[in-house]
Amino acid sequence: MSGSRRGWGRALFALRPEECATLLVFLPMAYTLARMSASRTDLLDGPAAAYPGALTRLLVLLSSTAIFALLIKAKPQWTFFRDAMPFVFCANIYGSLHDLIRFFHAPDITGALYQWDLSLFGFEPTIWAERFARPLLTDFFTVCYWLFYVLGPMLGLFLYLRKDHRAFRYTMVTLVLCLYLGYIGYVAWPASAPRLFMPGAYSVPLHGTPLLDFTRTATVVVPLTAYGAFPSLHCAVALLAVLLAWRYQRWFFWVQLPFATGLVVGTVYLRHHWVVDILAGFVLTFVAYWAGPRIEDWWTRHASGGLPSDLAQPAGTAKPIREPEPTARVAAKVMES
Repeated sequence: MSGSRRGWGRALFALRPEECATLLVFLPMAYTLARMSASRTDLLDGPAAAYPGALTRLLVLLSSTAIFALLIKAKPQWTFFRDAMPFVFCANIYGSLHDLIRFFHAPDITGALYQWDLSLFGFEPTIWAERFARPLLTDFFTVCYWLFYVLGPMLGLFLYLRKDHRAFRYTMVTLVLCLYLGYIGYVAWPASAPRLFMPGAYSVPLHGTPLLDFTRTATVVVPLTAYGAFPSLHCAVALLAVLLAWRYQRWFFWVQLPFATGLVVGTVYLRHHWVVDILAGFVLTFVAYWAGPRIEDWWTRHASGGLPSDLAQPAGTAKPIREPEPTARVAAKVMES
């Protein structure tokens, strides 16, 4: 029995923490997609009617997982592939979260979020903000909003290219942890964006350049936008990327700061989030910022049999070859002579 437990432990710690977290999310996701595909309860109407069905998304999820497992076994030297895959899986799982929301059918809390915003401010912030609507502001906030998909991965890429492996690992685990905690929030507390909950409350339409206007209106074809407001992962990840950049890549902090600020303000201006969503997202930020490096260190120590995290090497990485110290080389030559 103890040998079996050790075998399971070795198999578990052969994974990285973000891969283990992906597996924990993957299992209920695959089960839900299979159930909804079999019962045909995955069919959607309205603008999202053309969205790929549950069976298609299940096959994509299974095939991408199989390809990932085969490649890390057959090509362990392709370390960048393994390092980048968690973001691919996060995007893959995100695309099917609406099925988990429908399957578990938790109560919709949109009305409560609306009331909380009114209690905090005495008015509804997204309605109040329409007095500032200008095409240039709309375009700027739209660009900032879409940079959510860029800022965190870019920081990871800079650290990777700088060969700061420890900072890269901390950043990767922290970002993925934040995303998965947010996904759990979507399923546990479904909520709609203000623009969907009360579309008739706005008297000023938001318009900018045609291309950016199209990117905003096109989001209605993604089913998760109907119930994926709480917490705000856009704001959570934006703040998290800023904090991580301050710690590990200071110059990129200053590059990110205006866009991250624009993203947070823009979620209200563009009517994507209630302010309470943003505050909940910030809670996620600080939880992930505190827990991510600690999880990585704990996982690495156990995977390496108790070595300190600065000496242990995560799975899938080669141990660096250390050159002898100069004094050691001199001593060796003296001994030889």
